[in-house]
Amino acid sequence: MKHTTQDTTNIRRVAVWSGWLRLSHLVVGSAVLLLMITGWLMRHAPSVEAAAVDWHYLAAALLVPGMVLRIWLLFAGRPVERGSQWMPADGEWHAVAQTLRFYLSLGRAPLPRWYAHNPLWKPLYLLLYLLLGVLLLTGALYEQQPLLAGIYLPDVHRVFATAVTLLVVVHVLTVLWHDWKGQADDVSAIINGHRLFVTERPGPDGIGLRETVVPLDQIGRPPRDD
Repeated sequence: MKHTTQDTTNIRRVAVWSGWLRLSHLVVGSAVLLLMITGWLMRHAPSVEAAAVDWHYLAAALLVPGMVLRIWLLFAGRPVERGSQWMPADGEWHAVAQTLRFYLSLGRAPLPRWYAHNPLWKPLYLLLYLLLGVLLLTGALYEQQPLLAGIYLPDVHRVFATAVTLLVVVHVLTVLWHDWKGQADDVSAIINGHRLFVTERPGPDGIGLRETVVPLDQIGRPPRDD
């Protein structure tokens, strides 16, 4: 008699990011990208400087509501979207070390899984928003008051803009790297709000998460009507 084995591994599809969080991410990300492009044009393309300045201010105006929404979610969002999630929890330091090993080994070491935010990047997300806040403040002030308490604000704005650019570039590259080398699904999660978790058996019900448990051989097939 021929025996077959059944793969009991399952995929849990869990709603992690709310629509408000994804909207904030889209608005902030689009505004920062436009700020980076127009900021570069303002310094290196004199022929389009005037238009670049106008678009730069428009992008800054777009950034404000995106940041206000994200700040509101720090207090009123889902637990994973609140301010307490911007620092690694006590049980996440092992994942921080594993992620560092993944980076230092150029992807040869295994990449750990995480539920919502990458534990290593949590304080970097906080740093990014603080830098954006300084950029908004200095950008609003330096034309009317370029010198404040002996500090030349245009220079401050330029330095902080460079730091934001570096953080954003590294963030985009590492997220793509996570999806490529690991089992992360950060790119799709920030679009549809769901993450996929590989499990040996379905987790317990009633934990407050909307999830779907799917056998591996059913992935990609349309659901059947009951």
